[in-house]
Amino acid sequence: MVEQTPLTGPEDVEEAARLRAVAERQPAFARTLGFRLVRHSREEVVAELDVVPELGNRNGVLHGGAIMAFADNLGGTAASLNLPEGAATTTVESKCNFLRPVPIGTTVRGTCVPLHRGRTTSVWQTSVHDAEGRLAAMIIQTQLTLPDR
Repeated sequence: MVEQTPLTGPEDVEEAARLRAVAERQPAFARTLGFRLVRHSREEVVAELDVVPELGNRNGVLHGGAIMAFADNLGGTAASLNLPEGAATTTVESKCNFLRPVPIGTTVRGTCVPLHRGRTTSVWQTSVHDAEGRLAAMIIQTQLTLPDR
């Protein structure tokens, strides 16, 4: 479920509906992963992910690849919310620092914010926090803007 923000005018209603449609159009992979959109705007996208056994590694914690997939979806969603009408986006670079293990049976929360929004590329920072609010991973990714096809 996406949290809503108060609107002030007719143009805000239309823009909010457009942003909601973009944000909620999640690929099948994100749904399979268990990605849950919590809140979205052009300035910040927040999502959660339950750390189920299927996403774990042999040490009984959240797999690094699952963290990267979660962050990549957050960054792609954030970039999509900032695109011109008809344009698309794709990840061209992603870097992650894993800072602490996240045990299976908990939930992580990711927050993605823009570092740069240019004409052809944008750079996004996603912070992934564990259930206690501690920083578990920091991801920075670059998204390429693909013109209207």
